[in-house]
Amino acid sequence: MIRHLAPRRLPVLILGAALLTGVPAMAQAAAASATVSAAAGTGLAPDVVYGMPHVEAVLSDALSRVITAGRLQMELDSRAVELRAPQGAGGLAVENLYYSPVQGRFAAEIVVTGSQVRLPVSGRAFGVVQIPVLSRRIIPGDVIGPGDIDWQDVRADQTTSDTAATDAQLIGMTPKRGVSTNQPVRLRDLQSPRMVDKGSMVTITLSTQSMTLTTQGKALQDGGKGEVIRVVNTQSNRIVEATVAGPNVVAVAKPGIIAQ
Repeated sequence: MIRHLAPRRLPVLILGAALLTGVPAMAQAAAASATVSAAAGTGLAPDVVYGMPHVEAVLSDALSRVITAGRLQMELDSRAVELRAPQGAGGLAVENLYYSPVQGRFAAEIVVTGSQVRLPVSGRAFGVVQIPVLSRRIIPGDVIGPGDIDWQDVRADQTTSDTAATDAQLIGMTPKRGVSTNQPVRLRDLQSPRMVDKGSMVTITLSTQSMTLTTQGKALQDGGKGEVIRVVNTQSNRIVEATVAGPNVVAVAKPGIIAQ
């Protein structure tokens, strides 16, 4: 859906067509040239010139209020952008700004305040974020290290809450399945390296400030470091939940679990 952000004088159909079809603004620039000529006909010399850097600056400011995620990246359909205004005219402003988040396209008018000079423009714009990606193929069981990570710019709307955003979310983990290199990594596809195998004998520990108790148990689930798994105390046959603390070592938090 295209949002109508700041209606002014440009007809809706003209800007809507530019946005949806992606037609460069050159065709619309002819109308702007006529407007400039009309301004020159007033007897005021069109000696104030605004070029691409000025247009990009005001457009970036306007679009950054609409595209709030990530770093703004903008591409105009035409680089041949220039506005000439009579001496004494004001600065540049953006009017009739339309933006489609789905298509990543915009259309707007650049106007010289205090004059009749205006120029229609269109192009693409979106937010960009930098995310960690794998620089080499990591198979399940291999642990991801700092040297396995590169950084890559991607469109913000192509990431989700499940996309790894920091290298800390990758380092020390292992893939559950194959993960493509140089592509966003989904957190659901990662797990802690397995330190406990289902059916293996484990040491169950309970630590307090004054003592540490241990007993033997049997793992009922696989588990990586920090994961909570079910184990059975082989002395009491009681099933408890414990946190994997190391290779074949799990920890319980409740007093009485070890003794029972």
